[in-house]
Amino acid sequence: MKIKITLVIIFFTCFIFCVWIYCKALTTDQESMKRQELETFLKTAKVSSYKKPGGGRTDAYIVSLDDGKIKRRGFFKLTDRTRPITPADSYKYGIAAYELDKLLDLNRVPATVEREIEGEKGSLMIFLEASLSERERRLKKIEPPDPKAFENALEDIKVFENLVYSLSLCGQKDLGDILIMDKEDWKVWIVDFSEAFAPRLELIPDCPITRCSRKLYLNLMKLDDNEVTAKLKPYLNNEEIKALLERKKAIINKIKQLIKEKGEEAVLFS
Repeated sequence: MKIKITLVIIFFTCFIFCVWIYCKALTTDQESMKRQELETFLKTAKVSSYKKPGGGRTDAYIVSLDDGKIKRRGFFKLTDRTRPITPADSYKYGIAAYELDKLLDLNRVPATVEREIEGEKGSLMIFLEASLSERERRLKKIEPPDPKAFENALEDIKVFENLVYSLSLCGQKDLGDILIMDKEDWKVWIVDFSEAFAPRLELIPDCPITRCSRKLYLNLMKLDDNEVTAKLKPYLNNEEIKALLERKKAIINKIKQLIKEKGEEAVLFS
C-alpha cells in the first residue's frame, strides 16, 4: 500500500512539473510570437502621421501606424552619431539593445526595428501608451502592488544596463527612461539606449549588481559570443562588441562571487 501511495505521489509530482514546464515554454513562445508580430507591424504598417514631440535630446518623431487591422504609434529616432564620433548618440544602439534583449529572453526592451520613413533611416520602437515613468512614480510616491516583483524587475534591468553600459537606472540621471506599463501587472520596460554600448571593459561605477533572476543569469552563461557578434555587428563596431563581451564575463563572475559569499537563495530569484 505504501509503495502504491509513493508511486501515486511521484506520478502527480512529475505530472505537475511537466505541466509547469509546458506552460512556461508556451508563455515564452507567446512572448516571442508577440515580438515577431510587433516587428512585422513596425516594418510594414502604413505611416498615417508623423510629428516631432517636444523635448528630448535626439531627433525623434511620434509616428501613427496602421496596417488595416490595428492602429498603434511608434517612436522614430533618426540621430546617427556612432563611435568614434563623440559624444556618441545613435538610433542603432537602441536596435542593438533590443536584439540583445531577445537573445537573453529578457523582454524588458520594447520591440524596435530599423526602418526608412520619408527617405530617412532610423529606429522605430513601438510606443508605450499611458505609461508611468519611474521618475514620476517616485515623485508621486506611487507604490507598486507587488513591491518585491517590482524590485526584482529593477534588479534585472540594472544587470542589463551594466551589460550594455547604459545609465538610465544605474546613473539615476534619467529615470524617465524606465517605464511602467499595465497597472494590473506593472510590467517594467527600459526605452532609451541612444548613448549605450560605450567601449568600457569595466562595469558601471556606483551601480553594484547585488541580485539577478535565475533566468537572466543562466541565459547570460549560455549567451554565445559568436551569436552576439553576428546579431549586433550591423549596429556596433568591433571595439563596442569586444567591450560588451568582456562586461558579460564580468557580470557572470560577479554573480558567481555573490553566490559563493551569500548563497543562491540570497542572490538569484525566480
